[in-house]
Amino acid sequence: MHLEPGTPLADAVRAARSAALRGNVLGVDLAYEKAAKISPVVAHDHCATLLELGAVAKAAQRCDEYLCRGNDMTLRILRAQIRSTATDHTAAERDVRALRKLKLTELEQARLARVAALAAADRYDYPTPESELDAAERHFRRAGRPEHLEHVGRDRLLLDVRRSSRVTRSGDAPGSPAEFLQRAAALRGEVRYEEALALMTRCATSYQIEPALRLAVLHELTALLVMTRQAGAARRLFPLLAAAAGPEVLSRLPDATRAISPERRLSHVRRLVAQGELVKAEGLLGEGNSPLWHLTAAELAHARGLLEQAAGHFEVASRSDHPELKALALRKLGDTFADAGDEDRAARHWTASHRIEQDIADHRDSPSLKLRMLRVPRDEHDGRVLAAARRVRREGAKALAGLVVAVEAARSATVLAEPRELPGFGDLPAARRWLRATTRRLPRDQVVWMVHVTPDQVHHLLVGRTTTHLTTDVHVADLTDTIRRLKAWKPRYDPAVLGALLVELAALIGLDDVVRALPPGTTRIAVVAGDVVADVPLAGLPVAGTHLGLAHALSSLPCLSALPVLRRRARGQRGDGTVVVSRGADLRQVLEERRFHRIRIDAHGTQDRMNPEQSWLQFGDERVSVKALQHMDFSACGTVVLGACESGMVQRRGRDDRAGFVRAAITAGAGAVVAAHWRTDAAVARGVLDAFDRHLARLPRDRALQHALREVADRHPADWACWSLHGDAGVQTTAGPLRRRLRMIGEPVPLETRPKVFLSFAGKDRPHAEQLRAELEARNVNAYLDENEVEPGDDVVSAIDDALATSDYYVLLWSANTRQREWVTEGWTAAFTLEMTRRRAFLFLVRLDEEPLPPFLAPRKHIDLVDAADRLVATWRADRKSELPVFPQPVPPTPDGPTAAVSVRSHDLGTTHVVMTPLHLTGAALYRAVFDAMQLPTEQVTFDGAVGMRFSYELYQHNEPIPDDQSTVELTSDLVDIAVRVEPFGGRAARDTREYREDEELDEGLDVDRQRMLLVAAFRHLLP
Repeated sequence: MHLEPGTPLADAVRAARSAALRGNVLGVDLAYEKAAKISPVVAHDHCATLLELGAVAKAAQRCDEYLCRGNDMTLRILRAQIRSTATDHTAAERDVRALRKLKLTELEQARLARVAALAAADRYDYPTPESELDAAERHFRRAGRPEHLEHVGRDRLLLDVRRSSRVTRSGDAPGSPAEFLQRAAALRGEVRYEEALALMTRCATSYQIEPALRLAVLHELTALLVMTRQAGAARRLFPLLAAAAGPEVLSRLPDATRAISPERRLSHVRRLVAQGELVKAEGLLGEGNSPLWHLTAAELAHARGLLEQAAGHFEVASRSDHPELKALALRKLGDTFADAGDEDRAARHWTASHRIEQDIADHRDSPSLKLRMLRVPRDEHDGRVLAAARRVRREGAKALAGLVVAVEAARSATVLAEPRELPGFGDLPAARRWLRATTRRLPRDQVVWMVHVTPDQVHHLLVGRTTTHLTTDVHVADLTDTIRRLKAWKPRYDPAVLGALLVELAALIGLDDVVRALPPGTTRIAVVAGDVVADVPLAGLPVAGTHLGLAHALSSLPCLSALPVLRRRARGQRGDGTVVVSRGADLRQVLEERRFHRIRIDAHGTQDRMNPEQSWLQFGDERVSVKALQHMDFSACGTVVLGACESGMVQRRGRDDRAGFVRAAITAGAGAVVAAHWRTDAAVARGVLDAFDRHLARLPRDRALQHALREVADRHPADWACWSLHGDAGVQTTAGPLRRRLRMIGEPVPLETRPKVFLSFAGKDRPHAEQLRAELEARNVNAYLDENEVEPGDDVVSAIDDALATSDYYVLLWSANTRQREWVTEGWTAAFTLEMTRRRAFLFLVRLDEEPLPPFLAPRKHIDLVDAADRLVATWRADRKSELPVFPQPVPPTPDGPTAAVSVRSHDLGTTHVVMTPLHLTGAALYRAVFDAMQLPTEQVTFDGAVGMRFSYELYQHNEPIPDDQSTVELTSDLVDIAVRVEPFGGRAARDTREYREDEELDEGLDVDRQRMLLVAAFRHLLP
């Protein structure tokens, strides 16, 4: 096929051929599909290339599509070849008969003869394939294509091997060469060599093997012939094997002298045990003393529930010199001990079995990397998970907690400061207690999705108010290959490739089944995934017409045990102070100051795949490595946003421990990290991160990222699916649900978080006052400068009185000019009175000269103007331990006996109120004192009671609830927290009894105007 260079068609075909050289089936298909839209002449090349690469199903699909557009003879012949390769030999024979009625070229007749030969071999009609291959050879010679005679020779050799092998006709066969290899590897691991050989001979004689698997298929077939003591048939394949991989490959074949003698009776008994026909199996077992007999007897005893007897037989079988039989016996001995409740002995045997299986897969008889990947041995973590899953099948939902513990034990916990203490997966009461304690504060609309991959299944656990377990059958090699290609994708590649890989991955892990199994009302998912599925871009996985990251708010956890740990850590890191750093020195300074709780790092990043700990962030001319980042102190930072490219990429060290920027930041003390898996468009990235910062003021972190992604959802997932949240998914802001509600519905935050300072001075000292005001404003302090703040037409006296009453502090600038000002004297007298009423520091002195102070003020410490701003800010920080503006209680106290001042902090309202309580009190008395002093509403209604909100309250100290009963309360500090819970009614819902928690999104049952009206009416008296 001649193509004009430089044309779109030539470029597309060149891209397809380049992808074929790399073995990239998806790239080939997309490039040829693009070329076919330009010209249909590439149809045959498209389908033939897919078939050559082993993508039989895709080749069949494309061939049928092209034949629907036109009756092309070469495509019809190719379709017969494809059907034969897919082992649909009945349809292939039908095509051959129909095509032979037409006038065909010699080359076309030769190809059809090969198809007919394979179809006849599948029926075990060996004379017919011989004649068909003779005809194919004649036609190839007449067509002048002697290079095809080599294929006919190989067909004859494999046909001869199949005819001379002692194999039985297999039942349901796999659908591709890779599936044949996977099934055969599993059977070989179970020491069922004859069944494995039956599969591989069927594969070798019935399929066109893709190039990447030809050596693996040939080697596996030869090895199985040796292990079943069919040396004659195996020797016929030695020349092909040596030509493909060199003569040294023959020395790595299994030792024929150590092969197990085939015992047809025992093989039949093992099949009966696998099928559950235990009575018939017991009748056929008979007596014996070989390792294979003990293995068979042990499997039968285990299936009957005779664990002690099974353990004895497995113990004898495990002494065999045959490595695969020994590994199988040890693994099943571990399973037996696990079912008996002895987890320690089970783990030891699983570990020993895993070590032997690794040696078999990696060193002894696997020259092909593809074949080694297909033989993924089970380790002790897989053993625990599978043992716990068997118990769930036996005992039902009450055993699910043990399965959660087994999956948790397989996850890395290196980010935790202290070693986790997990119960045994067989101790179900302890497992349930651990699970309840770990997920106690999990929001109602959030579930934890735990994923664990065993060699042939993906186990999903959905942990919420209830626990659900489901499995997806998939070979880990297929999953690993898809994820490998997904991680190798680069933004310079076609985005359609990424989209197709995400679709493939979603199908492999059974995402649709997982989403259908989510409890009703689930909107948030915390993912605990390890091993091969760790750190895949879950947000871009397609589901139900959208993408997972748009339909649900996603976050990622290293393990379930990290959930409460990171939640507690993040609670102490809440705040609204945000800073953007683009230099390494600025980052270190910000971390030392510990003033900002949200840090956004704008830098370029590069992931070193060979040495992940040497990956780096580029700040101008300075590089910061992962190791250096891990040694920084992020303990004051609740959210770290890594704007660098590839900042979310990681490299596994061992099975589940991962190295990268995310792990480094969390290990260094951060509560949560937002990072990207790959490079993306700078403008889109900036838009996503800006939107995330904006939404973080009113939403939990996971919802904030979800809303940010929705703003760019009109673009391809390649532009936004890279972003992910790791760590705590809760709120970053110190504002509670009510305050966040006001932000969400558009009401301004009702209270300034900046401290307000009233500056009092004489007119002649205004330059000093202006200087102090500028310095305070630079330190984020709102300074009131008497008449400068009064609007035209306002009452000056009234405005100043209001400003004084709503200020956090009063600063008097004292000098010789002040004494003559009666106005100033009245001001500081009023401030002194307020200080006595509030019972907290309020009046501060700044001396401008040596003028003596009045008697009332003389005992007070004063501040010099030189460092007045710094001293005032430091005092404010020390004074306001509650981190919120402090106000006196709305109702003046009427003490009946000695009292103490208690600061009642409400993150919901964004304020702290000083409440006078008795010195000795019970929980009920404390609730009553706070309730009466703050005039807390229990209900706010409108429209004659048809619409409203009910309020309830709970007091906490150090995150522990204070009981509302007659027990004595011992306050270890003068600060308690009060939580407000809301029960709206009316509006669009007749009744909504949802309980609001600090990290849940706010209710939308009432419209915006009603929410604003009700909240302001209920709590206005507690706000300035």
